[in-house]
Amino acid sequence: MDMKKHRTLLILLALFVILILIFLFLSFYERKQEEQNGGDDSQISVTDIESLLALSYTDHSEGTTMSFAKDGNTWYVSNDRDIPLTQSYIETMEDTFCSLTATREFSDPDALSDYGLEDPAYTIELTDQDGTLTTVTIGNSVDEDYYLAVNGQEDILYTADSSIVSSMQYDLDTMVAKDDVPSIGSGNPVQADITENGTTTIYSSDNDEQTETISTIAGGYGAMSLTELASYHADAEELASFGLDEDSRITVKLTYNESSEEESDEDPLTFTLYIGNTTDDDTRYVQVQDSDLVYLVSSGILNNLLGGSEE
Repeated sequence: MDMKKHRTLLILLALFVILILIFLFLSFYERKQEEQNGGDDSQISVTDIESLLALSYTDHSEGTTMSFAKDGNTWYVSNDRDIPLTQSYIETMEDTFCSLTATREFSDPDALSDYGLEDPAYTIELTDQDGTLTTVTIGNSVDEDYYLAVNGQEDILYTADSSIVSSMQYDLDTMVAKDDVPSIGSGNPVQADITENGTTTIYSSDNDEQTETISTIAGGYGAMSLTELASYHADAEELASFGLDEDSRITVKLTYNESSEEESDEDPLTFTLYIGNTTDDDTRYVQVQDSDLVYLVSSGILNNLLGGSEE
């Protein structure tokens, strides 16, 4: 009996030693793999660019390219500097690609076609302050990452997380810095001056008979959002076609209090809107005074903004 216990103990000890050896081997193998792939995943630096002069990116599946240029600290659309841009979109892309990090590095990869990099899904071109061009190509997705190459290198490839793709914004309308509409509630309006065909109609919050109309106008402003763009900077001919030239447009000048409190020491503010023709989609062309942008807004919302007087 004692011999059997002794033999069992030796077997268990041998198994324990084998498990220890397997663990050590696996740890060594994993460490070597990490070394070959660049060590700590989060520390694999792909690009290190201090600042850019230009940035462009192409979605090859859609055949679309967006190009931007930087002047000082301000980004512009390369071929149209008059389009106002929300800078944060471009700055996010600049930060992403100037300090691009990889999750893995492949020092002896297979053919580029195996990673979708022979005909990439995306191409990003970065021009730094010295005029040096860096090109990043993005291929197939793998799990939550994407394969990528830099400057056409075939001997070193990377994977990077999906933020490199999500940082790119292909809808220029989304990137345009749009005009703000004041926050208007029923207690904000002081007066609305509506001018059409040379005749001005005035609605005042002090007129008890116009309380309902003023409330309707406030509701129109509260429901209106300037999001759908018809033109980035319409010229005189285009404004005329929209019914937004001076002779054709309806002008709505709203005088309002920033606070809805009845007793306020603040001076009233004004917001002037031009309203043009109606489209086949039952929207109307709209322009904010002193803005180059032209929008499309629902006719129903604008009917309320006009005091419900339009059919």
